[in-house]
Amino acid sequence: MVLASDGEGRTIEWCALEIQAVYFSGDEMGREFRAITDHQGNGLPFPAGRRRPDYRSSGPKRLMPQLQTKVPTIRRWGKKMAVVVDRPFFDAIGDMPEIPHISNGDIVWFVVRLEEDTQTGTHRIVRDSIHVTTLERATEGLTGGEPVSKEEFEDRIRAKIDRQA
Repeated sequence: MVLASDGEGRTIEWCALEIQAVYFSGDEMGREFRAITDHQGNGLPFPAGRRRPDYRSSGPKRLMPQLQTKVPTIRRWGKKMAVVVDRPFFDAIGDMPEIPHISNGDIVWFVVRLEEDTQTGTHRIVRDSIHVTTLERATEGLTGGEPVSKEEFEDRIRAKIDRQA
């Protein structure tokens, strides 16, 4: 996306914006949409199926190629890339050192979270935090992460096999 507003004369103020949602693994998403559509009352409906966010696919496979393609050109033009992600997505990214001053950064991460109004039962998206990084540090964060041990990996496989038995 590009957010733009008319400046004075022929000047246009704009910002490149990437909004990244997370992929899900597990049961088909249609069940979730039907549950949301059929939900009556306040609050959020309970998940209809067994699903889990797949941050390892969403970050490196989708967001990172977008940033690697767009940021170098935008950076040459003297602009920044804005990226909006939710708190769990940002927390799943590997270590990504921040840049102390925006003038030295390429990407401004806007981290949001869902906040509930307990009186009305409604929810809204609110700003959680802002982080400035370079493209290089973002790439390391999106591809990094801490690998689990072989034992933990095999334990997870055993647990899935046991659930299906």
